[in-house]
Amino acid sequence: WTKSLIENKVISIIGTGVIGAGWAARFLANGYTVKAFDPNKVSREQLKINVRTAFKSLKKIGLHKNASLKNLKVFSKLPDALRKTSFVQENAPENEKIKKNILKQIDNLVDKNILIASSSSGLLPSKIQSTCKFPERVLIGHPFNPVYLLPLVEIVAGEKTSSKSVKKLRQLYENIGMRPL
Repeated sequence: WTKSLIENKVISIIGTGVIGAGWAARFLANGYTVKAFDPNKVSREQLKINVRTAFKSLKKIGLHKNASLKNLKVFSKLPDALRKTSFVQENAPENEKIKKNILKQIDNLVDKNILIASSSSGLLPSKIQSTCKFPERVLIGHPFNPVYLLPLVEIVAGEKTSSKSVKKLRQLYENIGMRPL
């Protein structure tokens, strides 16, 4: 998994509010290509502004040699944002029904070996992974804010999350300068 992630380095950010934009900026700053999706046109436009603003701070900290705002691709259709991805960071509103619905869609659209992390501060991973065919690869990956500056992220497994998925997510987050809790 880590090898294919390094070769591909394509991350899908689903939901582009403050948390999603922060994740996008952090991954871009670390040399990844980010494919972002949000159903709201205004949110997609705001994402570009938020990422540019974050890059001003990130440049002072230091960027990966491949970091570029040109590596941000924004989509209005979920399948387009998930095509050829290495990892999905979901950031939909903190609502169990919405999370379950979007995670089920993502689960059906990406290869069964692709990890799906949900930015959630209060929902139980066992509940939000319950509608997925492959719940073993779905878990919580909730950052401290602002994501692009604060390096802390909570990883929470659900009842059906595999220990392998937890280990892979920890490695991915560490690879972008995060400290998993």
